[in-house]
Amino acid sequence: MKDMEKEIVRVALVGTQRAGLSVDAKVIADEWELKDLSDEETVLATASILFRMKKTAFQTVDFRISNNEIPPKNSKKVCNTTAIKLLNMIMDGAFENALPEFLFHLEKNNKCLPPEILPGLLERSLSSPHLWEQLKKNIGERGKWLLRQNDDWSSLRADELPEDWEEALHDQRLMILEKTRRNDPAKAIRMLEETWPRESVNQKVRFLKVLEKTPTKDLESFLEQCLDDRRKEVRKSAVRLLAKISNSSLSERMFERMKDLIHIKSRTNKKEKLEIRLPDKLDDAMIRDGIDPRVQWYKGGVKASRLGQMVALIQPAKWLEYLNLPAGDVVDMFVRSDWGELLIQAMVEATALHNDNEWTKALLLFRITSSDRKRWQNLNVSRLIDDVSDDVFNAVAIEGMKKQKGYWKKILPSHNYSNRVPACGKMSLPYLSSKTFRNGWPGKIPDIGTDGITEPY
Repeated sequence: MKDMEKEIVRVALVGTQRAGLSVDAKVIADEWELKDLSDEETVLATASILFRMKKTAFQTVDFRISNNEIPPKNSKKVCNTTAIKLLNMIMDGAFENALPEFLFHLEKNNKCLPPEILPGLLERSLSSPHLWEQLKKNIGERGKWLLRQNDDWSSLRADELPEDWEEALHDQRLMILEKTRRNDPAKAIRMLEETWPRESVNQKVRFLKVLEKTPTKDLESFLEQCLDDRRKEVRKSAVRLLAKISNSSLSERMFERMKDLIHIKSRTNKKEKLEIRLPDKLDDAMIRDGIDPRVQWYKGGVKASRLGQMVALIQPAKWLEYLNLPAGDVVDMFVRSDWGELLIQAMVEATALHNDNEWTKALLLFRITSSDRKRWQNLNVSRLIDDVSDDVFNAVAIEGMKKQKGYWKKILPSHNYSNRVPACGKMSLPYLSSKTFRNGWPGKIPDIGTDGITEPY
């Protein structure tokens, strides 16, 4: 079936005039009674059948267990049918961001997951360590048994990790590094330094990804050496991690360069204005610190892109300290500069990198209040949502509801789950009900056109 799928994709890309269906593909098409059709019609019909087959059927795995491996019973009760129905909706993608919240309440109510849902969640956990940290508390005895039946899930079995760092499988080494980093940070760095010259590029990048969970000063010396690695992927990961470390040398160097490019101009009876000079050229030190001379990812050309890259690597709190202003006022100063769009988008990147609460609130509130201005309609703040705090979420949600009459009814239809804060572009918010009401409604509900709705939720 996979060969047939590849064949259809090949013909669709190249075109039936240049590459018709193979003999084997035509035989299968005949078996499916796709006769008396042109090649184009056959390709389309076959693609349609393959799509439906892919959605409705799959080949089962040959799975056998011996009599002494009968699955154990769970000590906790499985969640009720209503919760299972909701979980299935989450797994189908309807409310994907609600999964962590579901697991939180599952543990709180001393329940465990239904066995039939575990394989799918275990597969997801392979690419999401954060999900696994929450999931492993809720799989029950039966889930732990299931975990041992599939070698592909071996990386999730942290309790069975080998002691030999160098001889372990790569996924196991990631978990060993993460565990050692928690228990003995200095030892984790020594382990990496000893084997680093022999590691592949992909391994190095994944190791650095693990270190991102604990961006502390003790990593700085090791990461500064990584800036001289031959491979760009490693250097890029090291730059990102150094930028996340509070008051790192890289962040300090970048901010010193930035101060040479800005000037605060005082004006009579007007607010101060930020004047900016774009960097003329890059020296080797700036390139080493992560500024790519060829990348153009900000509106305004290559020089503007360099400026944007610099701002994105600077710790947001530096601006508050340097300008002696709160985040909202700094946003206003950036907006009024000649490079407002560039600065604000770069600050979104920097704020997401450092998970700065004050800046997150200032930028999200700015996005909402400026939504009706064409200049800011393409501002993407979606990266700020993943780790937004309850307080920030509540403040932004209330402002959004004030701005759009009747939004209260739209976001909570029939006591349903979240949608989006209005006017925030692509920003998808996780599970509005629990986020907003986990700690109770924050103050009096404003007059926002509830249209007869009297219950807070």
